[in-house]
Amino acid sequence: MHLSRTVSASIVLAASTCFFASLQPVGAAGVAVGSSALIGQLDYSDTFTGTDDGGQADRPYIAAVQPPAAYGIESTYGNPAGSFLGAGFSFASDFQPTAPGFVPGTNPYPTGITNASGAGSSTGFTQTGGAVDYGLSYGLRDEYIVQVDAVTTPDRIDISSGASLGIFGTSSLSVFFRGNGTGDASLFNGTTDTGIQSSIPSFNTGIQGAGEWHNFAARYDIADQEIELFVDETSLAVIDLTTFAGGIYGGFSNDIVGAGGSGGDRVWTDNFQVGAVPEPSSAILLCAGMASLLLRRRRTC
Repeated sequence: MHLSRTVSASIVLAASTCFFASLQPVGAAGVAVGSSALIGQLDYSDTFTGTDDGGQADRPYIAAVQPPAAYGIESTYGNPAGSFLGAGFSFASDFQPTAPGFVPGTNPYPTGITNASGAGSSTGFTQTGGAVDYGLSYGLRDEYIVQVDAVTTPDRIDISSGASLGIFGTSSLSVFFRGNGTGDASLFNGTTDTGIQSSIPSFNTGIQGAGEWHNFAARYDIADQEIELFVDETSLAVIDLTTFAGGIYGGFSNDIVGAGGSGGDRVWTDNFQVGAVPEPSSAILLCAGMASLLLRRRRTC
């Protein structure tokens, strides 16, 4: 059920005092597959676990692109089998002291820490020498969450949904979570990039710079033409795509969903998940000081 719209704002900000009860402990920014407070039912997921740690075949900890079989999606939950498109990444681990398959770069990594993400980075994650955008054929729901752990880069970590692969895909809508210390994020439709702080100067993701493990998520809603942004499972903003930036970000497709990043010379991601938004009774919100805040979707205080 939808709450009535009593304001005509393009962006609704979420207060920092409102959070999901199941947030990860301090210092554990990653969200393991199956532990998301944002996804009520998983449609696809992958932990990127290496072969040596019990993962599927063809995922050795070697800094090299693997055979196509390595990129078959790990868990499909009864949905059609699929493979990651554009998956030009290898598999690595931060398990110490050997850190198998891991290659450092100018983009920093919290090295010297086993399981630095707090959600399985010691048993495998993706590693790319440069930019990457990988995706998965989807098209199952009109409202869905796309979620991934990633190490912030000087440029961006991105989540996308479109009719073809990647941030430049047709009928695409991507979120860029910036790692340049500004705390900004932006929307991108393949041609135009609009920063959220340009409309709401107080918007802030809390990301302080490159080299931090965080969990990133976006809720896509085709029917209502809106998108919701999350960092570490905290809702940051609900954006009305019919009004934001003159409505240029509406009309996106759900054919392919994905994640990636750019900046520096390494991108690391983990725990890719996509699925349904929980029913209202499944997501408990604890809110304070929010009398002036309107959350238009499945949020009550």
